[in-house]
Parts: sequence; structure tokens; C-alpha cells
Amino acid sequence: MEDNQQKPTENSEKNSAAEVSFLKVDALKRGSHALSLFLKTNDIIVAVDKKPFRGTQKILSETLKDNVKTTLTILRKDTLFNVLARGPLGIKLLETGSDEDATILEKVKVYLDNIKNFDNYKDYEIFKGKGNIYNILEVNEGSLFASLFPLVWFFHYKLYFPLFLIVILFILLGTIEWWLFLASWVILTIYMSKGSMSMLRGYCLFNEMRMFAKIYAETPKNVQLIIRELDKKANFIFAQIPAPEIEESKEDSNNNEKSLSAQTS
Repeated sequence: MEDNQQKPTENSEKNSAAEVSFLKVDALKRGSHALSLFLKTNDIIVAVDKKPFRGTQKILSETLKDNVKTTLTILRKDTLFNVLARGPLGIKLLETGSDEDATILEKVKVYLDNIKNFDNYKDYEIFKGKGNIYNILEVNEGSLFASLFPLVWFFHYKLYFPLFLIVILFILLGTIEWWLFLASWVILTIYMSKGSMSMLRGYCLFNEMRMFAKIYAETPKNVQLIIRELDKKANFIFAQIPAPEIEESKEDSNNNEKSLSAQTS
């Protein structure tokens, strides 16, 4: 009898969950997982693991708690992107208005239909600097390339100043004793095998760039396209998309019109 009583309640919870709206970020808490994912106020959670999600905050929290990794699809303004969550968000979520749901759901279904799976997706960190310059870092805590060819790795990522200092250090140590050069090379390769990601993050901070977002995507080019949707003036250090189109100001357009009329007259 108890089992028969429990089943209707579970079904009623699922039915009620299907009737509710999408969940929207209300406010961010310091130290919360949502803040570490760089979610923003009014971000809307529209899908969980490639399935449109319209449920309560309790159901979402239980889903995130049960899975080690969960892919959340976020709608920010008119842009859809994914983030990789590792546990509950730890913030308060609100339900969206019923007027928004129909247009959001249609847009989300089209977006998810274009995604086969998340097998080849990677986690990226995006840093933003002055002049709308962005640097996209693939999260990779262990780099074999950085360990075997550290100097080439520095040059590849345009870390010219650290590369210059390391080369000078190697030259000085080599002129003193050959084994000092060899020892420093071994220490560098061991450090770079695990510390390459920390080096990239630190160099971004050194260049006065701050963390802007975390995005779960297939390629850096896809990340750049998402950032360009969020910031029309975005430029990238390793650009894989065309430069942004700069709109002419009204003064410039008026001056151009005057010059053209002067030439024709």
C-alpha cells in the first residue's frame, strides 16, 4: 500500500515539474559554484545534458548532486552556450515568465539539435583585457608538449618576456657550469608538465586581464563565436574569426558625405 501511495506522488512531482518554467539566476553568492562558473544575474538554465530542462530548483540540485559532471546550457541575453558543472550551483534560482518560455523553448530545441554529443567538448577559460582583447585558454592541467619542448611552448603562446628571462638564465648557468644548465632544464621540464596552465593564467593576470567566463565548447573557434555574440567589439590574441566590423559614428559619416558632395560639385 505504501508503494502504491508513493508512485502517484512521484508522478505528480514530474508532472508539476513539466509545467513550471525555466530557471533564472537571481543573485550570486560569494564562494558558490555558480560564481566559479562565472554565471551572471538573469542567466537562464535552459537544458541539462542536452535535454531541455523545465523544473524546480530542487530537481536541478538533485540532478547536479547525483552526477560528477553535468553540462548546463545557458541563455545569456540572446546567446546560448554550455558550461560544465561539477555539483550544485549553491545559489537561488527564479522561474521565468510564461511569456518567455515559448520563444526560449523553440530556440533551445534548434540549438540542441545541432549538437550530436559532448564527447569532443573541452572546458575553456576566457580572460578579458583592455580594448576588448580576449585570451582563450583550454583547461589542461598536464601538458606533454610544454614538458618536452618548454621554449617552443613559450614562443607558441607568445610568452615572450618569460621566454627571454629563461634563455638569459640558461646562458648564465651554462657559462658557470654545464651541470647547472642541465639541472635547470630538468627542473623546468618537470614544472612545465604540471604548471603550464598556472603559467598561462598568471601571464594573463600579469597583462591585466581578468577572468570573463568559462565555456564548454568543441573548439576555440566556437568559443570565439560565442564571445563575439556577447561582445560585438571582441578581438582575440589567437584570432580564428574575422575582426569585428566597426560601425562609423554619425560625425564620421557626415564628414564622409560632405567630402563626397564637395568632390562631385
